[in-house]
Amino acid sequence: MSDTTIAFDLGGTKIDICRMTPAGELLSRETVATASLRPGEPSFLGRALALFDAHVGPGDRRVGVSWNAPVHEGRLRQSSLLGGPIELDLGAGLRDRFPGREIRVESDVHAMALGEYRFGVGPAAAPILLINLGSGAGLAYHDGTLMRGFTGGAGLVSQEVRHVSEIGETVTLDYLLSGRGLTRLYRGLTGKELSGAEIAERSTSDAEAARVFDIFAEHLGTYLVTMCRIFDPRTVVLAGSVARAAPLFLDRAKRILAERLEPICQPEAVRVSTLEAAACRGLA
Repeated sequence: MSDTTIAFDLGGTKIDICRMTPAGELLSRETVATASLRPGEPSFLGRALALFDAHVGPGDRRVGVSWNAPVHEGRLRQSSLLGGPIELDLGAGLRDRFPGREIRVESDVHAMALGEYRFGVGPAAAPILLINLGSGAGLAYHDGTLMRGFTGGAGLVSQEVRHVSEIGETVTLDYLLSGRGLTRLYRGLTGKELSGAEIAERSTSDAEAARVFDIFAEHLGTYLVTMCRIFDPRTVVLAGSVARAAPLFLDRAKRILAERLEPICQPEAVRVSTLEAAACRGLA
């Protein structure tokens, strides 16, 4: 057995599969569409385990899994991929399935923060507040030690609700500061259904698409103000698929942060992650 880690990052849209050295160097990477494993029911677990079986090799000393749900000591108590509330000791199951290997199970956003701290912005940027803007929204805080909370739920602010007056709806942050949030905003403004990527592409030629990102920036900026008051980070890192569209919203969000946040809580930097496969690398 060599000293490689195989890691699986299970998200709402895709599953990232990476093999790495202990130093976090990517040796191989592939993605699988989450939809291909038919999520949303408990039987998703069996299909995910079969995927793990097909990829864990004889040279892998460590097996890591990040899941888009709170994780406490390897246990899950809720997961949209598994259909909702569930009692699952995933860590114990993986240890039984892959004996002799080190097993690590984290929530996706906690794994991202671990990756950023080790291989991304680094310890000099700490305390780090990582905000994941992907298929959902969540955050993690790392000041040299990852903040997990009493039962692993630290950072589950994605269930906070916000009223969006422009579309007359009250939604959770998961359905606002995310790719599906962009889709929801555009649908509310136009009655049309587009993906977040399609809305970004139209933002220079479609006034309502541009307005979506103005609304998004307003709510992100307000969110940043509150989170910086609570955590007082040195660096805010935006990760996830929506963060790639940062030129469409980040300047406005940062202006809101600068105007509304007390100087004592102002971060030194708000930046977009450049770390490839951050969640997987957090499991290295």
